[in-house]
Amino acid sequence: MRWLAPLPLALLLALLPAPATAQRVQSTYFNSIIPSRVDHLIGFTPTTFAIHPAGQRVVPIAVRVGGRRYRFVFDNAAAVVGPSAKLYLRNMLRARRFPSPQGIFLDRRLKRSERRHLRVRADLGRDADVLVAARSHPACATGVSRAAARGIARGSIRTWAAAGVPAPAGGNAIALRRAGSGVERFVEPRFGAGVELPRGARAATDGGLAEAASGDLAVAGVTSWSRARAFQASTCAVPVGGRAPNDANVRSLRHPDAYPISFVTLARLRSVLPIATAFVSYLKGPRATDSFRQRGMLPPKGPWPSVPGPGDGGPGTPAS
Repeated sequence: MRWLAPLPLALLLALLPAPATAQRVQSTYFNSIIPSRVDHLIGFTPTTFAIHPAGQRVVPIAVRVGGRRYRFVFDNAAAVVGPSAKLYLRNMLRARRFPSPQGIFLDRRLKRSERRHLRVRADLGRDADVLVAARSHPACATGVSRAAARGIARGSIRTWAAAGVPAPAGGNAIALRRAGSGVERFVEPRFGAGVELPRGARAATDGGLAEAASGDLAVAGVTSWSRARAFQASTCAVPVGGRAPNDANVRSLRHPDAYPISFVTLARLRSVLPIATAFVSYLKGPRATDSFRQRGMLPPKGPWPSVPGPGDGGPGTPAS
């Protein structure tokens, strides 16, 4: 869980320019929810410390709503990380008659029933759940069924033979690696598996990519395409249900395990609409966009981050 204290308002306002003709600057707050599956791509971007970096001149975010110009300083912008958005979406919908400045970084499409009361304010990126193995692993050729991928991620399938894959040289046992910090034994929920680290598995920030890239044939890594695409020379994204992810089918969301990353608020925000508009303006602006890109976000439009090839000293090959 992440919850950041605000910068002192007096310090922020002291740094603001104050020409006599300027619109009054308003201090405000915003709360963001980040599902753990996309936390590595969002990070601290929606917090005060990223919106108004310490040591830099504080620049209010100006927007025009309903013919009126507003200028906001987010002296209290905080984010909390949860296993999924489900509970937070439900709470936000229940309180929709009295909206507050808050939004959710959603890692799925809105359901039809949700679109009545919720709105995507920013389409931020694409990603996918990926099962990875060493490039020479038999699973790279055979693939696994969707049920087997879920069983591996849950830890209920513990051998390659049980997953329908010929045992690789060195043994039949699966060494499961789940992406996440492993703090309190929590990991990213992928392939329908929950956030609890299965018995016998290990958490790894990259989801086991480095171990698989070293040639360890026991490793089955459960991670994201945003991480795995840089390791394509030394690992493979195992085909699941007959389909392997690539840049094209993840970007278009045609791959079954691909998902959009968007920022969602209530559709009707009433008096807090100017605040939300300013926050979304920041998310779409260069400061937040650069932060997302540096963390590996794969944007819905424009070029994706290049993938280093072996000649560049990197572990991957250019993605198609």
